[in-house]
This record gives sequence, structure tokens and C-alpha cells, in this order.
Amino acid sequence: MSKFATIVVGLALGTPLVALAQGDVIANTAQASVTESDIATLMKSLSPEGRTRLAADPAAMDRVVRSALVQRAVLAEAKAKGWDKEPQVKSAVEEAQRDVVVRSYLASVNAPPADYPSDAEIQAAYDQNHAAFTAPRAVHLAQIYIAVPPNADAATIDKARKQAADLANRARNGDFAALAKENSQDKASAEKGGDLGFVPETLMVPAVRQAAEALKPGQVSTPVQVPTGFHVVKLIETRDPILRPLTEVKEQIRAFLRAQRTQQNEQAYLVKLGGSAPINEDALKKALAAAQ
Repeated sequence: MSKFATIVVGLALGTPLVALAQGDVIANTAQASVTESDIATLMKSLSPEGRTRLAADPAAMDRVVRSALVQRAVLAEAKAKGWDKEPQVKSAVEEAQRDVVVRSYLASVNAPPADYPSDAEIQAAYDQNHAAFTAPRAVHLAQIYIAVPPNADAATIDKARKQAADLANRARNGDFAALAKENSQDKASAEKGGDLGFVPETLMVPAVRQAAEALKPGQVSTPVQVPTGFHVVKLIETRDPILRPLTEVKEQIRAFLRAQRTQQNEQAYLVKLGGSAPINEDALKKALAAAQ
């Protein structure tokens, strides 16, 4: 499971990502709620690229919130009915707890020395993996977003298209930022005059990327239709692929090398601990037969 997916599941199931959820309620049911603090914690846990991608996609953000809310509501209902006391559920929870204890203990006893890796080892890893530390081509965009409800009929979609087209025409000869603040239905970017900052091309919705590629700095696109609505985008500037400086990725490399060394130490530790233990094949066959 990816880090992002793990965080979303943790949020949805009520994992204590923060000691106490605070701030305004973003969504709630009678059984559960998702607050500002919940979402802020999730966003901070993502990479900068992940935050940019999620913030630029209102539909995806809505799905995260609704998924969290629904799963929290299910969890609350299940607990209210004593489902967490069911034998098979308790067994699964105990298994998960054992797994956490084992994994955290292994990580602790097999962690490399505090001074690993050295600056020379970090430099070598950087020099040998320039491609991994090269930021992809990125475009600095601003947008006006007009949403379309799920399962909207043709008339609703046509109305949104006409609204987006009118805004695109006005934006070409007017103040794009002012129009975005007043009309864009993506609140996060609307507050900044539609500015999305630099968005890596690899993270862009294909249709929006194609539209941006056809623009010159300062130009505004025609409405770009996506499943959730229409984007009107303005290209501000482009940035070619660039090798990130070592100072920027040093801690990332350090963390990777330490995790890699920990994993290597763990494998050696496990082999030493139980790799040569004899196995009673007859007893194993009986266990397999009993499980049939």
C-alpha cells in the first residue's frame, strides 16, 4: 500500500493521526465527522507533488473526504453493535498488533549507526542516481474551474460549458486573477487568483496537459472538459527538467540509505535467528492435511 493510501485509510478508520481533531467540521454524519485538522494532517504527510496534485483536483479531494467520512461512520456503527468484539475480528486485530510489534522491534534492533551514511556515501549515491533527482518539466498555471455534478444531464453540462467559454473569452482580454477569484469553483486556487503554482507535467490530467502544451506564456485556453467539469487554464511560464541540488535532496538520500541498510540488517538478522532451524516435515504435512 502506498504512503498516500495508508494515510487515507488511517484517517478513514479513525486512526489517531492527531491527538484530538480540531477546527471546523468539513463533513459529518450523525455518527462521525472529518475536520480541518484531519485533512491538514493528511496533506502535510504527502510529498509536495502529492499535495499539489490533490489540491488541484477538487473531485479527488472530495472523494478523500467522503471516503474518510463514510468509513468512520461505518466504524462507529460497527463498534456500537459490538462488532469489534467478534472472535474473528479480535483475532485479526491481535494479528495486526503482533505484526506492528515485530516490525517496529526489527527496525529498532537493526537500525544502522547514527552516523550512517557519511557525507561521502550520500554524495556517491547522488552522483550515481542523477535521474532520480531530476525534477520533470513543469508548467506554472492558473485556472478557472467550473464543476459539473456527477451524472449531470446534457443540459447541465452544456450550461457549464457555455459559462466556461464565456469566462475564457473574458479572461483573454481582462483580469484572469479577478475572474478566477469571483467565478472559479475550486476554492483553494480561487483564493490565489486561480494560481496553481508549478505543476509537474507527469502529474497533470492528460486533457489539461495537452491544452497547456498548445499555449504560449500569457495565453488562455478554451474550456477543457474533464469528467468533473471544465478547466480554463492560463499558462504563466514553463520550467525545463532540472537536477535538484544535493542540498535539497540530502536528507531524502540519507533516509533512503538508512532504510535500505536497515532492511539488509533485518534480512541477515532473521536468517541468523531462524534460518537454520530444523523443520519437522511430517508435522507440517499433518498441519496441511488438517487445514483441508
